Amino acid sequence: MWFMRRIFILIPFIFLSCSGAPNKKPVQNDQPITSSEEIATIKDYSCTELLTALVRSSNALAFESFNKSEVQARIIATETDKLTIELYKSDISDRTGSEREMENTVGWLEFFSKRNKLMDITHDPDNPKELKYDKSILEGYNLLESCNAVTTPTRPSQHSGWSDVMLEKDIRFNGKVGRYFTLTEFKDNFGKPDSVKWLKDEAPCFTIFDTEAPDDTYIYKDGSRFETSKDSVAVDEFWFKNGNFITYKGVKIDASTTMDEIQRLFPTAVKGRLGLDKEGTLWVIKLREDDTGMSDGHIKLFFKNDMVYFMHWWFPC
Repeated sequence: MWFMRRIFILIPFIFLSCSGAPNKKPVQNDQPITSSEEIATIKDYSCTELLTALVRSSNALAFESFNKSEVQARIIATETDKLTIELYKSDISDRTGSEREMENTVGWLEFFSKRNKLMDITHDPDNPKELKYDKSILEGYNLLESCNAVTTPTRPSQHSGWSDVMLEKDIRFNGKVGRYFTLTEFKDNFGKPDSVKWLKDEAPCFTIFDTEAPDDTYIYKDGSRFETSKDSVAVDEFWFKNGNFITYKGVKIDASTTMDEIQRLFPTAVKGRLGLDKEGTLWVIKLREDDTGMSDGHIKLFFKNDMVYFMHWWFPC
């Protein structure tokens, strides 16, 4: 009998527990959305929330190296039926001697609205990878319309004549690495160096790492020059030879890229280009390397016979 009494006591307790359970907390509009289930609980949400949900539901290449919760997304270019999407994450950098937050690009996507196709162009814009994503996220919505198909305008320049900016965070060499990487990444992406020289023998007036260490070197590959310090490597001069290329905001630039094509990216800089020879076959444009105008350096992009030739980070001595 004591056993039966215990059963009758437990049953009312269970009913009371269920009836008193709190309701599920609704998702707030200012929180990032990461799934279609969360989207379904919201009537009005921002372009950023919709874009974040779409990207994080995909198998983008960036997620092979970074957690989905770390990666943010934003639209940086629009066309009639296409959005170019930058994937980035925030990091703390102390390269300048004081900690500051920096954004690092980790991938590039293209979304085609009419076909609802999401393509990853991070490694090679000419051979994109079609991604899988949760298509229920966009049911009843048009991403271009939701985001008004408008990109953020650039800040007015403090310089005259060459106001265009080329940020290093938006550049990927051979579609894979940024300006700074490791010796292992150099071998993986460029192969064995053609030659190596000690910085102390070259005696440059300016060095990228500014360590003055006796074992710092320049390594050369296909005409390009890279500076090293211990295990760190930085691009100093990059030549578009032997199939080497860069992607800038998802746009591929290689030895076949014309000045007219570059003008679409940097119209003011191309308008102010400088001729370097009497025959008019060698030209250079100058691009600011930061969007604040604080840096004294800039990027020089050279052209030969109207084609991209090489690029160089220049800084005054």
